[in-house]
Amino acid sequence: MKLWKRAAVALKDGSSLIAAADDILTAAVVKATSHDEFTIDTENALFIYRHVRANPTSLRPLIQAISSRVKRTRSWAVALKGLMLMHGFFLCKTTAAESIGRLPFDLSAFGEGSSRMSRSGGFNLFVRAYFAFLDRRSILFHGGGNRHRYDEESSVMIRLVIIRKMQIIVDSLIRIKPIGENMKIPLINEAMENVISEILEIYGWICRRIGEVLPSVHSKSGKHQAGMALKIVAKSISQGEELYKYFEFCRDLGVSNAQEMPNFVRIPEADVMHLDELVRTEEATTETDSCEDSSEMIKDVEEEEDEEEEGEESYDLITLDQNDYSAAPPPIVDIPDLISL
Repeated sequence: MKLWKRAAVALKDGSSLIAAADDILTAAVVKATSHDEFTIDTENALFIYRHVRANPTSLRPLIQAISSRVKRTRSWAVALKGLMLMHGFFLCKTTAAESIGRLPFDLSAFGEGSSRMSRSGGFNLFVRAYFAFLDRRSILFHGGGNRHRYDEESSVMIRLVIIRKMQIIVDSLIRIKPIGENMKIPLINEAMENVISEILEIYGWICRRIGEVLPSVHSKSGKHQAGMALKIVAKSISQGEELYKYFEFCRDLGVSNAQEMPNFVRIPEADVMHLDELVRTEEATTETDSCEDSSEMIKDVEEEEDEEEEGEESYDLITLDQNDYSAAPPPIVDIPDLISL
């Protein structure tokens, strides 16, 4: 980095470090979320994670410090490092992270005043996409979240709704994508490694649960349940194709944990046809899962689907890839749809 840039970074972070002189945790947050766009302070991030594992009650003041840091910044590097630091609590399996819920800051409009064609335009979009994913993930996993409830739930319909919610999380993940040559830097690469790690875990969970729940959907389940199952299967097919392309993109970008393409397996065509037949059946039997709880969850997931569609209209990072304008269209490939983990 040029000398004048190093001086500017030191000046920007210096006052925050002076203010945090008597607070070792706040100082670690400042160092881990520095204005430096080209280096990553892994040492202080690891110190923070180790401290939270040893002292879970320290998570709340740490989150407050991160929130205070990112709320007032206009630097995409500080904002992204703050998000990555928050994300690390989940990736490190910090139990206390389940208490976070909705993120205590809002980066959904980060950098909207600047042009997309400016030097920071692509970075600002990247920050907004990362925030959209992390906020939704944190809400979904709050208090042990839906994955724990899935294991305890006997209702097939509620299990299906939880799977659908997880698919929406994967949708938000694959919308995190750097655009432009100037974004090929270590900090973005590290963020993409976090994204790939999350995809592998959540999509693998989805695949295993689809395999478990589909045999429970039968002629006595009713059209609503079969309709939700069919929706999930259809989404898994299209999502599998999108993930295949996403992994190829990340592999070309040099993301270390995307170098090996995951093994994919296919949902049997007979299962898909069976679900479609159930949905089309005119004389459906009485719903066995038509309880108030499942109805409320169905409403929630429909609202999330609507929000996701609105988000795709406002900024679709994948279609904004500058290389896509000149590249030849990819060949049509028969892509299986589920990861086998």
